[in-house]
Amino acid sequence: MDSALKSFINITNTSQAVAKQYLEASKWNINNAINNFYSKNPTGLEVVKIDKKKLEKLFLKYKDPSEDAILVEGTEEYCNDLEVDPADVVMLIIAYHLEAENMCEFTKDNWMKGWASLGCDSIESMKEKVPSLREELDDPETFKKIYRFAFFFGRQENQRSLELAIAIGLWQLLLPNKFKHLELWCDYLQNEYKRAISRDTWNLLLEFINTVDEKMTNYDADGAWPVLIDNFVEYAKPIINNQ
Repeated sequence: MDSALKSFINITNTSQAVAKQYLEASKWNINNAINNFYSKNPTGLEVVKIDKKKLEKLFLKYKDPSEDAILVEGTEEYCNDLEVDPADVVMLIIAYHLEAENMCEFTKDNWMKGWASLGCDSIESMKEKVPSLREELDDPETFKKIYRFAFFFGRQENQRSLELAIAIGLWQLLLPNKFKHLELWCDYLQNEYKRAISRDTWNLLLEFINTVDEKMTNYDADGAWPVLIDNFVEYAKPIINNQ
């Protein structure tokens, strides 16, 4: 993506199509394009015209015959049309924006409101949106929201904790470029811990990643860390120091 296009999208939080429109009108002068955007949209909210009938027709293409929702088979077909692997992290980001409550399940309300808010009503516009959705993981505050959403998204109905296998799968989606010791953490969980993950542990792991150095020299064992993280540090330090 052109650097001016990327900068415009990051600053204004608009779609690629809107960004291109303003940049072309300003002969690709980024400052003029941004000034023009905010002069027409003082609140910073670009009104994107969505064809609701078109968006609904797309939903009907993928929805389950017996449910008013897109389920596993429909999600697989949708991913195929979107040219995205179902296990790609961008599908988790899409689920976050659509406020999906369960894996591989998008209700009509999720679909219509979520994609309308993102300014998309066709597979083509959704494909165009994918790169900017991926980039949301680079923003710490947005990443934190998506990370916290993932716990509830992956949790089974009526369960307070997250099954270990699902938690590991989600961490492997979200943390490869953020947690140096991800593989060691997952190995410890599978071989030593072998239990479900609480919401507190899920949330505090991100704080651990953001505040504790790679050698864990500044880790405070007397801090308010979950016992699981205390035990992991005790397990991991000798391994890290011998590498």
